[in-house]
Amino acid sequence: MKITFRDGRTTEAELVTGRTILEYLQELGIEINASCGGEGKCGQCLVEVDAPHGAISPVTSIEQKFIRGEKQRLACQARILRTDEPIYVSVPERVYYVLESGEYKQIPIEPCVTREGARVYYNSTYIGDYKGAIYGLALDIGTTTLAAYLVDLETGGVVATISRENPQTKYGNNVISRIEYARRGHDRLVREIRAAVNEMIGTLTTTVNRKVKKKITGGASRDEVYELVVVGNSVMRDLFFGLSVESLGKSPYEPESTDSILKKARELQITMNPEARVYGLPLIGSFIGADALAVVLATEMYMSEGISLAIDVGTNTEIVLGNRERLIATSAAAGPAFEGASISCGIGGVKGAIKEVRIRDGQIEYETIGGLPPVGICGSGLIDALAELLEQGMIDGRGKFRTGDKELRITEDIKLLETDIDQLNLAKTAVAVGVRVLLDRYGISFEDIDRLLLAGGFVNFTNTENAIRIGLLPPVARNKVKKVGNAALEGARQVLVSRVKRKEAEEVAKRIEHIKLEEEQDFMEKFVTELYFQNYLD
Repeated sequence: MKITFRDGRTTEAELVTGRTILEYLQELGIEINASCGGEGKCGQCLVEVDAPHGAISPVTSIEQKFIRGEKQRLACQARILRTDEPIYVSVPERVYYVLESGEYKQIPIEPCVTREGARVYYNSTYIGDYKGAIYGLALDIGTTTLAAYLVDLETGGVVATISRENPQTKYGNNVISRIEYARRGHDRLVREIRAAVNEMIGTLTTTVNRKVKKKITGGASRDEVYELVVVGNSVMRDLFFGLSVESLGKSPYEPESTDSILKKARELQITMNPEARVYGLPLIGSFIGADALAVVLATEMYMSEGISLAIDVGTNTEIVLGNRERLIATSAAAGPAFEGASISCGIGGVKGAIKEVRIRDGQIEYETIGGLPPVGICGSGLIDALAELLEQGMIDGRGKFRTGDKELRITEDIKLLETDIDQLNLAKTAVAVGVRVLLDRYGISFEDIDRLLLAGGFVNFTNTENAIRIGLLPPVARNKVKKVGNAALEGARQVLVSRVKRKEAEEVAKRIEHIKLEEEQDFMEKFVTELYFQNYLD
């Protein structure tokens, strides 16, 4: 008999006793978020199952925290017990809002790919004949999401953008789970990310209207894409290039190499011009990757006299502090709690997610993404809820409810529990400690920060005051705070269109000091100190 999956399409497979539904989803390439790698901790792999009685293993105690409907199951916990009758699984479509654009800074256009008459060159090497256009691709490979620009290399302009969920989320939504899975399925992770990038290239090249070339029909050809510049954290970059990430999973937790990478598209099976080059920016060290370097490049903090603090909050939060004289960086393992994982009613930034929460005269007010009926609460809503609970005095500094039912009920089905607050507190503390360590190493205080640069989609949609109120962000004057969008992607674009910027990136990477939090002598003391919700706006 068959198990049938419905996720906008219909996919079938043979029923096999003992297999989990998640194992099927992973094998068939059906997208599902499994942040914890299938351990039942995150609650993100919810599906609806129609099965005969006894065909699926009973609901576990782990699942009861997350399931809210009669047919709902966690894919990682539901195991096949009988194969004599068909089973049907509905996989919810989750459309993530991904921040694609940052600020397009005007810089002199001097790409590595150029044209001389009817011939196209990469630096001084002939790579093909001119076909009517010269395009390049800037790509940001995030642990959870992917975003890309299609860039006209003759003008430097962005002609199309695209974003999507990283298909590797079905193997876990943090770098450690990806490293663990890579030990047994490295090639699968590599194939998945490259296939997703190829799909993105196909979409970009078939939909772009080449107005700059005075053509009003048709789209660009894949053969007209001559370079791809890649940024991402250390694990994501190296998996894309097919490198081993095993060394990042054991002490001293360093990549095989921090150097930049240059390959041909055909070597990586990337469907661009076969002679196109694929360039990966250098890494800084450990889990601080090319994306952090790209943020430094795009914000020009490496050129400024004033001291900037750049934070890209995510599962692996990267923090860089400094100016033209000195730059230091660290990464904080915040985990996926602020992306909804391990939170009882948590969810990513999908349509219907509660994105804003307010408490007015004891009443709960909220807004959802797209104005749709609520399906869960995402990161910005979680920060709002914590800030409101703190402001109203409903929780103490340890995140414990002072009175009542020990929960905040936002809707009939969606609530925030004390155990959820504990998870959020740990994530918040990891980021706060990272900031504190860098400030101490630099020998400055909060007041000495000239600019607080917030990068990435998560903080772009977060209420900054509420993030400061709960201690996730440092207490700096509001006029010093600047949201810089997807600065990592903008940094990749600059490297794509400018040899000067590429050279600067290579040089800056070598002078950024890498600080490992776990090696700080007073790390635990700082962690315990920050493990407390303080109303920094009092």
